[in-house]
Amino acid sequence: MTSARSAAWFSGIFFAALLLLALSPLPVAGDLEARAGAAVAPAVDAVRGAISPVTDIVLHAGQISELSEENAALRQELSRTQADLASLREGRIALEQANALIASVGAEAGSTITATVILRDPAPGRQSVVLNQGSRAGVRVGQPVLGSGATLLGIVTEVNETRSRVRLITDRESAIAALLQSSRTTGSLVGDGRELHLDFVPLDVAVAPGDVVLTSALGGLLPPGLLVGRVSEVEAPGQELHQRIVVDPLGDLERIEQVLVMTGFRPGTDIAPASEDAN
Repeated sequence: MTSARSAAWFSGIFFAALLLLALSPLPVAGDLEARAGAAVAPAVDAVRGAISPVTDIVLHAGQISELSEENAALRQELSRTQADLASLREGRIALEQANALIASVGAEAGSTITATVILRDPAPGRQSVVLNQGSRAGVRVGQPVLGSGATLLGIVTEVNETRSRVRLITDRESAIAALLQSSRTTGSLVGDGRELHLDFVPLDVAVAPGDVVLTSALGGLLPPGLLVGRVSEVEAPGQELHQRIVVDPLGDLERIEQVLVMTGFRPGTDIAPASEDAN
């Protein structure tokens, strides 16, 4: 119905225009033209209003496309800037961690280099990490790897020119000579994939939770006096010859980022012992 009315309306306008054209030579033509113009003016305005948005879109299509390209370029530039800022922030954090690590260890560890953990072994029970330093930086198999406060984290087991693998002290294959600071009793500190156990401590040795465990120089595989952990549980089974002692590592082995490798240490040689007094 609406379409029919619109067609009739425009047909009427068309025929009115033809009539004005035919009567234009007559004296009354001017008056008729003015009246007809006034009559059709609303329709003309309506048509103009209807097509105006379409006209604007066509006229400004180029500008819209240009603005879209500019917005896309700005978004890319913003993403690059944010990535650069994140990289700078991570670099600053790594530098601060390395400086704090060096300051906490001091000169007692001898010659050291800083290294960053770049990979962690995901296998269950395997506790090892890969560092971004290798033989070019002086890293050798058997060198201790330290965390904050000269705490032992692990020992280097594999090395190439630019990378090295460290077996953490909680690994199932880890076994190091250790001693109880309070009694000076030695034992074997072994990992089970999650925690540490100090084995071969006789039943008659007094051991209590909180006792500090240090590295021992027995065997010459580690420098003496490095902090390792604190006793958390003690059990003395009646039918066994040794106590069952659980030790918590002092280093945070789950969140290692920056470490120190004792490049001045050679297994089987003497170095100046680290302090054996824990605060």
